[in-house]
Amino acid sequence: MSPGVSQPRAARVRHVEVLDAARALFFRNGYRGTTIQLIADRAGYSKRSVYLDYQNKDDLFATVCLEGGALLLRKLREIPATETSVEECIDAFLDVYISFSREHAEYYRMIFSEATPEIIANCSAPVRRTAAELERLCLGVIVDWVDRAVREGCIRPVDPWETAGILVGTATGIILLSMGGSQTIFSRERLESLVKSAIRTYWRGLGSERSVP
Repeated sequence: MSPGVSQPRAARVRHVEVLDAARALFFRNGYRGTTIQLIADRAGYSKRSVYLDYQNKDDLFATVCLEGGALLLRKLREIPATETSVEECIDAFLDVYISFSREHAEYYRMIFSEATPEIIANCSAPVRRTAAELERLCLGVIVDWVDRAVREGCIRPVDPWETAGILVGTATGIILLSMGGSQTIFSRERLESLVKSAIRTYWRGLGSERSVP
C-alpha cells in the first residue's frame, strides 16, 4: 500500500480493480475460461487478496451478473406503464429485452446462459439474496402488467407469476438461439422477429371474452 493511502480506501480500490478484472475476463473468456488466478494477475493482486473481498469465483461471476441484471431492471422500469396499454407495455418489454441482448450481449449471455443454479448456490449469502431479489424485481415488472390486464378484462384470470415466467422464458430461449448455434435457417433478425410473434400469439391466447379482438 502506498504511503498516505488509508487501509479502507485501499480496500475499496482493490475491490473495484478485482471486479473490473473479473468483468473483462468473464466477458472475454466466459465462466469456464476464467480462473481466480487469471483475475488476480490481471488486477495486479495475489489470489489471497482476491479472497479478501470475494468468497470464490462464483461470487465474482454472480456479482458481474448482478450489474447486468440491475441495468436491465432500470430499462424495464423506464417503460411508461401508466401512460400506455398493457399490450403496448408488452411490446415495449420485447423491444427493451431484444435491445439489451444486442447492446449488452456479454451480460445477457452470462445471466441467461452461464449463471446456473449451482453457481448461485455456491455464492455467499449476501450475493444469493441480492440475486433472488433482483430476479423478483425484474419479473415483478411484468407481473404488475399481467395483474393489470386481468383487472381490466384484457385477459382471463391467470397466475401472474407463472404467466410472467412463460413470457420471459419464451423470449429468452429464442434470443439465446439468435446469439449462438446454427443460423442457417433463421438469421438473428428473423429469430428476433419470432420472439415478438411467439409472445404476441401467447398473449392473444390469454384473451378474455371481454377483450377487444
